[in-house]
Amino acid sequence: MKKIRLLLCSLFACLIAAFWIPAVANAAAAPACLKTQTLRYQKISRYNIGEEKGSGNPYMTVVEENLYIGNLADSAVVSNVKSSNKNFQAAKLNGLNAIYVDRKDDYVIKDGTQTTISFTVKQYGKTYKLSSRVTFKEFNSVFKNFKLGNKDYASVLKGYRQPKMALTQTGTAKLQITPAAGYKIDNIQITYKNSNGRYAFKNMKNGAKISLKTVTKINVEYHTTKKPAYYKAPGKTYNGMSGSPLNYWFSLSLK
Repeated sequence: MKKIRLLLCSLFACLIAAFWIPAVANAAAAPACLKTQTLRYQKISRYNIGEEKGSGNPYMTVVEENLYIGNLADSAVVSNVKSSNKNFQAAKLNGLNAIYVDRKDDYVIKDGTQTTISFTVKQYGKTYKLSSRVTFKEFNSVFKNFKLGNKDYASVLKGYRQPKMALTQTGTAKLQITPAAGYKIDNIQITYKNSNGRYAFKNMKNGAKISLKTVTKINVEYHTTKKPAYYKAPGKTYNGMSGSPLNYWFSLSLK
């Protein structure tokens, strides 16, 4: 009798779990996104991407942040991603609970530009229609100080991912970079021209000296310590330029 009672209790528990687990999952599964949010963009000097100096606008713009979806199941299907502003395009990112948003063609983003991103999420047998009103804003200062020798270029480099700059200094100079609040530097690499005229790369310590005669680029890898709303670490199928969407890079061309 005791064995029978245990067996019946086990069956009863299984029946409760069979009905209770899907109910809880469905109750907690409704996807969400911020109704309004700000996405930041950075500037890239056109000369850095092979275009002739002086052609059109001196820089192009690129959106650096994503629109994240909360409570998104791994098996969810995101479709019908649209932008109300024809100057922008959007798509679901692989391996990330986020939607990628960026400008089309040569459109130059300005502070205050807006678009509404709408999309459909299907998960756990239900379909949800979501949207977010996005306002674009230039990236804030990544570097509190960007000192090369006795000059601080932080204000000149503000808002850029790939700037170019002509050096007035000569000889050897100390490179000292201090990140702004909310950022951490992961690596500093310089590109220089060696004695045979070929380009080479070298990782360096913050505060080390470099030759201004041979250096052609200063590359900085960094990340933000502030996670966006609904952010979730990327999955195995994430195909971003770095291991995390919270990682960024900066490349200063010295002409």
